[in-house]
Amino acid sequence: MDQVGARSLEEMVGRVVTSRAGRDAGGRYVVIGAAGDDMVLVADGRRRSTGRPKRKNVKHLAVHGLAGTIAERLREGRALTDEDLRAVLTRPTEG
Repeated sequence: MDQVGARSLEEMVGRVVTSRAGRDAGGRYVVIGAAGDDMVLVADGRRRSTGRPKRKNVKHLAVHGLAGTIAERLREGRALTDEDLRAVLTRPTEG
């Protein structure tokens, strides 16, 4: 089994993902941060706000495309709103 390194976790920040396991299976989120070994923080702007993100294991996520403006804002350290996340997640899935 391959280990996910810290660098690859950081590269996931700003990507749209779909949960493949757990109560939230099928839910779409945006990765807003890394949280230790093999864990990321995800938010959708509804059930999980930017102020209260959910920790998810990366092996339980299907990774889709980059959420362009969101990824840029996160890399620059600028604040995100829940409205920004909802706007990105209402677009059709790419990838």
